[in-house]
Amino acid sequence: MKQLLSVWCVIALVVVGGGRGALAEDAGHGVPTVISLDGEQDWLAAFDEKNVGREENWQRAPRPEAKKVDVPGVYQNALPGCHGVAWYWRDVTVPVHPQADGRYLLRFWMVNYLADVWVNEVHVGQHEGGDEPFTFDVTEAVSPGAVNHIAVRVLSPTDQPIDGLSIGNTPQRGRRPHRPVGSEYQFGGLVDSVELLVVPAVRVENLFVRPDCASGEIRISANIRNAGKKAAEARLQFTVAPASAGETMQSLRLSRMVSPGDTLVETGLKVDHPHLWDLGDPYLYRVTALVQVPQADTSNEVSTRCGFRDFRFEDGAFRLNGRRIFLKSSHSGNMFPGGHRLPLDPDLLRRDLLNSKAMGFNMIRFFCEIADRKQLDYCDEIGLLVYQESAIGWQWSDSPQMPERFDTAVRGMITRDRNHPSVVMWGLLNETGNGAIFRYAVKALPMVRSLDDTRVVMLNSGLEQFVPRGGGTPAGLTLWTGELGPEPCAARNQTDHDIQGPGIVWKPGQVSLHPGPDGSYGVLRWTAPRSGSCVVKVKFTGIAGQATTDVHVLHQGRAIFDGGINVGGNGNEAAFEKTVSVQAGDTIDFAVGWGNG
Repeated sequence: MKQLLSVWCVIALVVVGGGRGALAEDAGHGVPTVISLDGEQDWLAAFDEKNVGREENWQRAPRPEAKKVDVPGVYQNALPGCHGVAWYWRDVTVPVHPQADGRYLLRFWMVNYLADVWVNEVHVGQHEGGDEPFTFDVTEAVSPGAVNHIAVRVLSPTDQPIDGLSIGNTPQRGRRPHRPVGSEYQFGGLVDSVELLVVPAVRVENLFVRPDCASGEIRISANIRNAGKKAAEARLQFTVAPASAGETMQSLRLSRMVSPGDTLVETGLKVDHPHLWDLGDPYLYRVTALVQVPQADTSNEVSTRCGFRDFRFEDGAFRLNGRRIFLKSSHSGNMFPGGHRLPLDPDLLRRDLLNSKAMGFNMIRFFCEIADRKQLDYCDEIGLLVYQESAIGWQWSDSPQMPERFDTAVRGMITRDRNHPSVVMWGLLNETGNGAIFRYAVKALPMVRSLDDTRVVMLNSGLEQFVPRGGGTPAGLTLWTGELGPEPCAARNQTDHDIQGPGIVWKPGQVSLHPGPDGSYGVLRWTAPRSGSCVVKVKFTGIAGQATTDVHVLHQGRAIFDGGINVGGNGNEAAFEKTVSVQAGDTIDFAVGWGNG
């Protein structure tokens, strides 16, 4: 039995660009579309140790004990040692909207983990999920031209359930509030930016671009959101330009009737002789989508960076722009000195990536922790490939809410970051054995493809379905290990059904012996409970391909059978049967040699 690395690589053309979208100002009115609510010490926060804030209406005003806190940030910086529920408060002056039917939106780029939001004591929404951005329409709750009061209740799971949520049943990557040695410190709060958006009723809600190296075409999918009550005639303009220069290369104009709700507009722009994005020459373009409603005299604009590049797995090798490359990947859990989720020195976000590039790595894996948005911008700019995962990939358990939590995290990760040319691989799981989460991830490919049909998908990095480090009983296996560690070992199928893997099938009750990496034998020992005679009967069978090894049965350390598997003229099986006289405490050992693994 051999420890296996199982990789689910979906071969596909990958030519997608990236960069954070930016909303422009509404033309002719001078009212900013984006009002940042970030700031050092501009928010107040207080710990709700007994989880009584909702019953006591803490949304009405800050608590007397509240402390100033940074946003973006984690509330443990202001409230050290506090884990569970914390409340945030901030006052903001909301400008008068230039359009009568315009909308006010409140956008949170990342909150860990459950957020309830009030504006002027009106509950405007709840969001569960620690990786993805979310937006609430707060138009009916705000008071334009006045000071408005915002309150946010944040639940960061701990070891003990709060409102049914705990570290065990939510994607938290195994972080711990008390941070034992070797573990990561649990964090909570408004981890990324908070913004107030002042937008027209008809706006660009999402922009997805997919450049194609072979044709020079940029496929564009733009979701147009009409928050009004009537259909409107929208004029759309799409342009592409070099990201560094900004001079328009191509443009396209369209007209669409957009009904209330969402309208998906799909089109394309052609770039002649596109300049490819590559490791040593990370060339970027910028695509802009503008929507105007002449009758309402409104406009809204979104832009994103992208790059022409082709990344695929083909003929047993990874290829970038047709050139075979050997992936040399650094590995980041996206934690910083002292266990911080956000570095005290923001430049570490950039320096870590530059140092990786300087050391000769061509890829970085954001291991079970979605990258900071700035980090992906840096990777786009310096030519560093990205293999990205979210927190659902590791160390959480099944629950009735698991499918929804899994989908939310994967959908949020992909829709946020699918325009970045540096991102070439989506990862779903890490070292996850066969169970409900693993089986659900296996079925997740259609969802991934519906969101992004261009990238390689890694099902599971380091499949621990059979021989997990440190023991355990995944996939219905009982595992015995010796004093040397996880290898050598013996595993038994304790279920009533076959357990299958690549080239390996465990029958119910079957035991598999696995030798160690340094020539140590894999041994299963039986100890006689009393004196008498016993029948020793065994059949060794090679698994996982053409195994070649010696096999032995020993009584009190002396061989009573020596055989071979596929060596010395023997086949793939070796059988032995003998009646043996034993004393209480005698040992019978069944041993498998090192062989070819």
